[in-house]
Amino acid sequence: MLQEIRAAPERVEVMLSRESKPLQQALARFRKERPPLVFVAGRGTSHHAAIFAHYLFERFLATPVAGAQLSLFTLYPAPLNVKGALAIGISQSGESTDVVRALRAVRKLGAYTLAVTNTANSPLSKVADHTLLLHCQKERAVAATKTYVASLVAMLMIARALGADLGEGEMKGIPAAAQAALSCEEAIVEAVPYYRYATACICLARGFNYCTVREIALKLQETCYIGAVGMSAADFLHGPIAMLGETTPLIAFAADGPAYRSMSEFVARMQKQGADILTFSNREAIARLSTMGIHCPFKLREALSPIPFAVLGQLLACHLALARGNDPDAPRRLRKVTRTL
Repeated sequence: MLQEIRAAPERVEVMLSRESKPLQQALARFRKERPPLVFVAGRGTSHHAAIFAHYLFERFLATPVAGAQLSLFTLYPAPLNVKGALAIGISQSGESTDVVRALRAVRKLGAYTLAVTNTANSPLSKVADHTLLLHCQKERAVAATKTYVASLVAMLMIARALGADLGEGEMKGIPAAAQAALSCEEAIVEAVPYYRYATACICLARGFNYCTVREIALKLQETCYIGAVGMSAADFLHGPIAMLGETTPLIAFAADGPAYRSMSEFVARMQKQGADILTFSNREAIARLSTMGIHCPFKLREALSPIPFAVLGQLLACHLALARGNDPDAPRRLRKVTRTL
């Protein structure tokens, strides 16, 4: 798992160099007239990449996004009005049965379909009009790491191909930001002993990093066997805060940008109430408000920050699993490919 986390910057660089031009050509039809809807399907980690896509396409393209409710293609099939839409299916293995079924169905209903996968000639690729390969080579650990990071970058590539204001310089800066996150590994290792015996935790963020807290909570669940949940810091204040106890740490992600002030005020409030908060940020001030802070000086705007934050959270989950005596490469009861209907 550690090797694969550390491979993310290089694999992202390869994907950007090999897939950008073919993707631009494939989506050229949408640059004069953007699709009326973007439809995104994914399970687990891939669903979290779809959440990121939701924020990206609505914020930068003013295009409404629908996240696929996959049971509507398996348990309760019904035709959808998706003619002219762009439909994206995300599956690292390309073998998620319900995602494949959803993409096949919407293609028949008139959507242009795009597969995002790490596996060429996979079932998902075969039902898509175009495939964006993640170029992550084989991922051996069960928990998705480099493929999740690459999936986030794939969503940025798609947004840019559709006309989003994401400059070439920003895209080229993504591998360096992921590398900056890797440089924080020693600080994360030093923090891990404080959370070795935690049985539950809550991961919190706002805006673009909602996908981050959902994904890192999943990583903590599957590698550390911790009762972790990921939610919006705003939603947390609307009820779940009542369950916060002295032995339930909070893990916050706060990037410099529009959501930073809200997160800074949230962390300060929680600290006053005696909460144990571990904060990841590219600004130092919020780290000083926290029980423990990991300052990672990456240089990306907030909309792109889920990429280095994903690396930071993966490192936390992996090292915490090791500290707890778990094998993060082979979590109990899990397999690399999960097929659901």
